[in-house]
Amino acid sequence: MNKRIEKSIQFLWILTLNMVVVFILVGCGANSSERASANEVKNGQSNTEGIVRSASTVVKDSKTNRVITSQDSFQIGTYIKISIYSDKEVPAIQFDRIFEEIDQFEKLISKNITTSEVSMINENAGKAPVKVSSDIFELIQMGIQYGEISSGGFDISIGPLVDLWGIGSEGAHVPTESEIQEALSKIDYRNILLNETDQTVFLKEEGMSLDLGAIAKGYIADQVKTLIQEEGHQSAIINLGGNVLTVGHKPNSEAWSIGVRDPKGENKDIVGILKLQDNSIVSSGTYERFFVEDGKRYHHILNPKTGYPEENHLQSVSIISEKSVVGDALSTTVFVMGLQAGYAYVESLDQVDALFIMEDGSIYGTSGTKSVFSLTNNNYNLKEFVFSTK
Repeated sequence: MNKRIEKSIQFLWILTLNMVVVFILVGCGANSSERASANEVKNGQSNTEGIVRSASTVVKDSKTNRVITSQDSFQIGTYIKISIYSDKEVPAIQFDRIFEEIDQFEKLISKNITTSEVSMINENAGKAPVKVSSDIFELIQMGIQYGEISSGGFDISIGPLVDLWGIGSEGAHVPTESEIQEALSKIDYRNILLNETDQTVFLKEEGMSLDLGAIAKGYIADQVKTLIQEEGHQSAIINLGGNVLTVGHKPNSEAWSIGVRDPKGENKDIVGILKLQDNSIVSSGTYERFFVEDGKRYHHILNPKTGYPEENHLQSVSIISEKSVVGDALSTTVFVMGLQAGYAYVESLDQVDALFIMEDGSIYGTSGTKSVFSLTNNNYNLKEFVFSTK
């Protein structure tokens, strides 16, 4: 099958997936805008070679008296939507720059592209250091830092375990215990050796494999925000497959209203609304990717210490932070930590907050969420967190 056709099919398929975060752009005609964009995406239009992308959707927002220009694409394995508020339609060439930038990052980061820098690092595991670009070097540095913070609960060398389970692919299955133990023997962020002088990365043990999926989208979203600001825009929404990053506030100085996904609901069901300005929300949940075997459900958030999907009564964790890359890394890290340790850790951080949604419908928000989160779903209960004395 032609690769472009494959991408178009993937793009249509991804539109049906549950999104982690739902936009609630109150009073700005966003619903009609989203419908128009989705219809254009179905046509598989592309202005940049190799990228499946919609034409611009342009909507006049009566509430802010601005023009919203939006484009959608399918890249880095996910659905992307960029919406920019301006006094006139944003030229397509500015979106070209954004989507080309994302495409370049995919070519560096994806371990499914044999020529990517990450693939070259993995191919040379136990053999030789690989010289990489400054972006990949910085991203791997961040990954190691979060490995240290979580004492290995977050580990970008989790590639062997991710490949073994295959969650999200047709080959998803429960591995044998011996297979899991073999994969775990190859996972240890401390065996990722960096040389800052030569800007090289070396995986110390043969069979090791990096997987930057739990941190890359956030990093890319931050780069896109920088590009939008460089073009002089002060109000925009960036959505990379549920990693949502806001640029400034609405043109009328209001905060953005962002709906937090109901992990038990359908496509656009939410548990409540967050009021955000110039910051990010990233969620990790058990509903994103999963499979069922012998009547049991297995989700994609793997614990690199146990080798199995983490089971700690959490359904999702949403991180609110200034940088999307921080939220991306922390949403996985904190989920694996669990409610008690994760809540305590987030509270120790400056300008970072979290919402924990539990299997029993309880929602716990760290202190900074009290002024920005409103519960709207009667199936959930917002509770005060109490530290366990056990």
